[in-house]
Amino acid sequence: MSRVKPVVFTDYLAWLPLMGLSLLSRLLPRALWCQLGRGFGGLIHSLGAPLKRIALINLEFAYGDELSVEQRRSLLRRNFAHYGVGSFEWISMFRMNERRRQQICDQVKIEGLEHLDAARREKKKIILLSGHFGFWEYATIKYAQEIHPLSFIVRRIDNPLVEKERCFYHERFGARILYKENGLREAIRGLNKGEDLLLLADRKAHLHEGIPARFFGRKTSTLAIAVSLAQKYDAALVPMFILRGERCGEHRLVFKPALDIEGLTLEEAVQIQNDCIEDAIRQSPDLWLWLHRKWKCYHKEIYKR
Repeated sequence: MSRVKPVVFTDYLAWLPLMGLSLLSRLLPRALWCQLGRGFGGLIHSLGAPLKRIALINLEFAYGDELSVEQRRSLLRRNFAHYGVGSFEWISMFRMNERRRQQICDQVKIEGLEHLDAARREKKKIILLSGHFGFWEYATIKYAQEIHPLSFIVRRIDNPLVEKERCFYHERFGARILYKENGLREAIRGLNKGEDLLLLADRKAHLHEGIPARFFGRKTSTLAIAVSLAQKYDAALVPMFILRGERCGEHRLVFKPALDIEGLTLEEAVQIQNDCIEDAIRQSPDLWLWLHRKWKCYHKEIYKR
């Protein structure tokens, strides 16, 4: 178990408004709730100059001349709108009951399930490769409820009251949360017992924990845990991404064919992983988290502008 931060008074100052908004989400039409979330994203875009600065640096570094300045700014506005809506979708999951769970599952349509089924027939063990892309909180609920028991490794939310809410709705509906500080052993144990494992492999890795690989053509330090576990435990590595649908609140949970990394070096397998995630981002760039310093380890200078 990772150490739980004790609850302090300021934690309640954040938790109580979130619980109030969660209650409000049950009273408002879904379309209006999404509009409020989009407006919230627009507000953060207007006020969050430091966040915009990092995101625009990343977009320019990743795309170069492929996108004009105005195209990058337009993409960023859509990106903030996406995360605004996602924030409100997340809040509406607090204290989620069976009826709300069913509503969420009805909103998420599955595509490419045949790729997952083929991988399971061949390998038995499944590691799902994904990233901070789309609204993946819905993906875990849909997967655990309708496809297979699931665990995933995440960072603990700093506010223990909010973290408790997240654990409540995930674990009540079959998705087991593990923490990145010391959850790897438990993840392996679950994998060996037949539980599928979801890993978000796109976050920035420090030099001591990552493998050098290219991402959008630029050298970066990349987490190798997904490909390493797949090779070591003979598991299929199946890409899974969740995308927004055409209508407000609708999503598509998309599976891709398992990555062929058998017999490859760790460096070669990590590059295939990066290429897979990059391809998904290029198809829907407004759904990825552009706000972290992804290329900092090898390109510190770009963030000093």
